[in-house]
Amino acid sequence: MNAVRTREQSHTAETGTRTYALSELMVREPWRKTGVARQLHSALLATRHEERATLLVDQDHPKVHALYRSWGWATLGDLRPRLDDAPLFHAMLLGLPVAL
Repeated sequence: MNAVRTREQSHTAETGTRTYALSELMVREPWRKTGVARQLHSALLATRHEERATLLVDQDHPKVHALYRSWGWATLGDLRPRLDDAPLFHAMLLGLPVAL
């Protein structure tokens, strides 16, 4: 039990500089399915100094979830913000740095 608690605590412990939160990554229609999203994603995260990045993906967008998984993101679980009518999200995590 102690080993599990320690592992979980080390996984969720924050220092204020450990995790980068990726909030939005959008590509306009003409550039979709051209690799631009992946290039933007990699260029942004390659310059980060944190250990890891996190993001939320609306569960109503399974293609977006699958795309992030194909880029190496792991799904940690589900999260619903404490807001009225908030959607359910997949919470995802990626180790940094990301190679270009």
